[in-house]
Amino acid sequence: MPASVGPYPIRGVIGSGAMGMVYLAHDPAIDRPVAIKTIHRRLLETGDDDPSVAARFRVEAKAAGRLTHRNIVQVYQFGEDNDCAYIVMEYVAGRNLRDYIHSPRKLEIGQVLCLMGQLLDGLHYAHERGIVHRDVKPANLLIADDGRLKITDFGIARTESSNLTRGSSVIGSPGYIAPEQYTDREVDRRVDVFSAGVLLYQMLSGSTPFAGTDEAIMYKIVYEAHKPLRELMDDPALAPFDAVLDQALAKDPAKRYPTALAMRTALLALADAPLPDALPPEIVLPPRLRSTGAKAAAAKERDSPSGRGASSVPSMPDPATTPLSPSRPQPVTGPASGPPSVPVPTGWDTQALAGIERELAEHIGPVARVLVRRAARGLTSLAAVRQAVAFAIVDFEARERFLAKGASPTGTGNGVGTVATSVTRFRPGTSGTSGTAVNAAPAGAPMREGDVDKAAAALLSSLGPISRIVARRCAAKSETREQFVAHVLEQLTPNIDARRVQAELWRALG
Repeated sequence: MPASVGPYPIRGVIGSGAMGMVYLAHDPAIDRPVAIKTIHRRLLETGDDDPSVAARFRVEAKAAGRLTHRNIVQVYQFGEDNDCAYIVMEYVAGRNLRDYIHSPRKLEIGQVLCLMGQLLDGLHYAHERGIVHRDVKPANLLIADDGRLKITDFGIARTESSNLTRGSSVIGSPGYIAPEQYTDREVDRRVDVFSAGVLLYQMLSGSTPFAGTDEAIMYKIVYEAHKPLRELMDDPALAPFDAVLDQALAKDPAKRYPTALAMRTALLALADAPLPDALPPEIVLPPRLRSTGAKAAAAKERDSPSGRGASSVPSMPDPATTPLSPSRPQPVTGPASGPPSVPVPTGWDTQALAGIERELAEHIGPVARVLVRRAARGLTSLAAVRQAVAFAIVDFEARERFLAKGASPTGTGNGVGTVATSVTRFRPGTSGTSGTAVNAAPAGAPMREGDVDKAAAALLSSLGPISRIVARRCAAKSETREQFVAHVLEQLTPNIDARRVQAELWRALG
């Protein structure tokens, strides 16, 4: 973790993505917390690989910087330093809507209407200023600790004066994007109305109207009607919402609500009481950072019974902040013909991490080893590693149980000890419910012409515009397909479902 980004001291990590990290920082000029979203310097200088990446990031700063609304995360500044470009934003202490959807405590109809009213109000404000979000989904909607909804991440917003985000690739998140985003038709504010309809359906029913593989979702969104709530749920109170959903989710944009305000008005008509401006305090989830700053991690470690202090562990580069360079030294622990190993980071005891790997593997399979060992780079306590990898567990209750074990007397050790002298190997595609060790990795199928294109297409939904860059650079240092897939998995940031990416890559490569 950097000590600072620009003039802003870093206090912790809020999240991570394909382009960079989102940090909690301090604004010394105004003495306030801020969120800083970074983009790696290498992506600003990609040249022929994808010249639109940097432009798209600047579009985000320009677009969101024009918006001042209570339901939109405020953008304060766009800047660049030696390592990255960054956007300084309002820090929202809270959780995203995805956590509320997966929470055991389901949202009531009035609370759903409260959130939808705020979402549609913010979208209408942006639309009236010529800005379309184009990626409205639970992860991009924050619920602050005061219960107010905030829209964030205008990273693929399209302003009326810019065509940067138009092209041959689909931009948006499968399951939430409108049919015209798949068919390359003209895009306007009604794509956000469609996404709002998907969110309404999901909050009321607990599931999205279009599910399956990315290909199946695309087909359903373009050609198949959603299942009405009256057929899906045995709840008469939900029946009136079908008419709203039918119009919001119409395949033809001309048949949808023409504006977010029109959809908001239709929903307000279904409310049996005045809607509050925010969720009630008793259901608001407390904020939770993905990990803490180096000082906090060191303090936790010193307080643990077996802590040795952060100074005993060298700072290791995090793949989310380290350039993807073909010349970057790679650890060599086996034959060149096998997949690259996933070494135990310097200073960590193999057995200490193995316990977390086994627990996580019960939920996500053998890719747990990759996630745990990658997360351990730069972290100095088992609790921090556990928290960093918990995102991979989709089931909310299972994830909370996994995190709770880290707070038990048997899970508080820091795990820092003798450096591992031998490393088991992770073989992409291995089946089972736990990590698999192989003494001699097979040679595997060699890389073939066209593999990079296939992989880039498979990675697009997870990595966005840098998918081709990642595919090219991983291919440059791989002799076999197994090496290639494993290299790609090593580059994924913690918020990306590595198991899903692994499956998609092998399916694409055949």
